[in-house]
Amino acid sequence: MRRAGGKGRHAALVRELDIPAPFDLDEFVAGLERQRHRPIRLSPFSSGPGVPCGLWIGTAEADYIYHEQGTTPYHQTHIALHELAHMLLDHRGATQVWEKLVNLLIPDVDPQLVQLILGRSMYSTEEERDAETLASLIHEQSGDRPQPLPPSGPQTGAFVKRLQQAWGDGE
Repeated sequence: MRRAGGKGRHAALVRELDIPAPFDLDEFVAGLERQRHRPIRLSPFSSGPGVPCGLWIGTAEADYIYHEQGTTPYHQTHIALHELAHMLLDHRGATQVWEKLVNLLIPDVDPQLVQLILGRSMYSTEEERDAETLASLIHEQSGDRPQPLPPSGPQTGAFVKRLQQAWGDGE
């Protein structure tokens, strides 16, 4: 897909997509694979402090989408959609900074074969807004809704601790 600005472009992209209802990320990705004629691999990972919660790695053979696993299922899906949006919007970013992370995530891929490595911190603010807008529109169109937060009680502390660990504010 070609680069262009504007919210109208986001709406046009959403209309071109086969968004399953009820939403299923694996089914959505399978449709993108058919449309793009190349495999897309989804992988959860634990990002930790200073590491992006989502990452798109494009190689000559496939696209790899990594998303934080230490968060709610709805948020995991949104992170994956955000990275898929960067892919759909054909965003480009720096690559050398991410070589070590690539070696950790996909050690069986020769680093010289990696054509594109993009994490949330590698995009311009405009690209981030574009990807977030498209991801939000896809999520909205799908009808997928977040589960309510757990009520305050004994499990709340454990939930907050998991969030803190995922976002680098915990131990």
